[in-house]
Amino acid sequence: MLLDINVNKASKLKTFLLLTGAFFSSNLLAADINCNGKVTVVMDYPNTCDGNTAFKTDGSKGKWVCPASDKGNALVLAAVMSGKIVSVYINSQNGALTCANLPNYVKAKYVIIYP
Repeated sequence: MLLDINVNKASKLKTFLLLTGAFFSSNLLAADINCNGKVTVVMDYPNTCDGNTAFKTDGSKGKWVCPASDKGNALVLAAVMSGKIVSVYINSQNGALTCANLPNYVKAKYVIIYP
């Protein structure tokens, strides 16, 4: 009986470790890309950007990026007004996207402005 309990615990532990490893490796493959740079242009394009603005950075290679929220809009506008650099994180779609091959009007997951 004691042996059965230990075997059951061991197999549960192995399953847990296997699933945890799969989760972390899938997150590594699905990493976000950072198309950072100075904001070069901002445009109000609510129909395409879910009510938000669209913008380009040096790192977006001429493609438009849509902030995820009104707060993202504010960060982009603050970056323009202050000349600050922003980091623009975009879902890489499991490595399929890079900053060089973004589609036009891609949605940013989040935007960071540096002091």
